[in-house]
Amino acid sequence: MAEDFYHHFKEDIALMKEIDLDSFRFSISWSRVLPKGKLSGGVNEQGVKFYNELINKLLYKGIQPCVTLFHWDTPQALEDEYDGFLSIDI
Repeated sequence: MAEDFYHHFKEDIALMKEIDLDSFRFSISWSRVLPKGKLSGGVNEQGVKFYNELINKLLYKGIQPCVTLFHWDTPQALEDEYDGFLSIDI
């Protein structure tokens, strides 16, 4: 599991079920959902679709999704505009 998870998550979830995992922690990549960092820059519908499919497949297999909303992947546009989390504006 984990190598190229984006393209192989269905097989990986089958393996999780096979070894009796009952939960799975993953991060939602801010950059995958909002490539330009903000809603005004547009939403990547394919990114949203991926996470919807992932969560639905986990639940279908009886595996509890444990979602991390931020895991150190600030979009470059926000780093450039605000100097990342050093800014009080972010």
